[in-house]
Amino acid sequence: MTDHDRPQHEPAEFDSEIHVRGIFAALVGLTLLVAFAFVAMITFSKVLKSHSVARDPAPLPVAEANQPRPRPRAALQADPTADMVKFAKEEEAALTSYAWVDRASGVVQIPVERAIEIVAERGLPAPPPLPEAPAPVPAAAGAPTRSLQ
Repeated sequence: MTDHDRPQHEPAEFDSEIHVRGIFAALVGLTLLVAFAFVAMITFSKVLKSHSVARDPAPLPVAEANQPRPRPRAALQADPTADMVKFAKEEEAALTSYAWVDRASGVVQIPVERAIEIVAERGLPAPPPLPEAPAPVPAAAGAPTRSLQ
């Protein structure tokens, strides 16, 4: 029978050598093998780690004491404008009010404007006298003197 006599719907000979089911079964088997190996490695790793942790000695207290301390967190202002207004009010109250600083020694806080009035009435206090300078030591009689020239 020649090629012209063969019917058109008959498959070619090389198509009969490919086994699609066999290839698919091999791929599924390989995928299952890889998945099983992956799970086995993870399990084995966890078992080894738990045994290793169980055998580790307890850390020394000195090593724990020498651990670096965590840095303190920055104290950030939630509302800087409100904080500044509050600060300005506190400062204004301190500058315009009377208060005891030290009741036992009689030290008080007075408003700045009143302090200016008192200084204007009484004047500034006199400065303390300067300490006297020591007298220069006289040169001994007959001692040679040097000139700086």
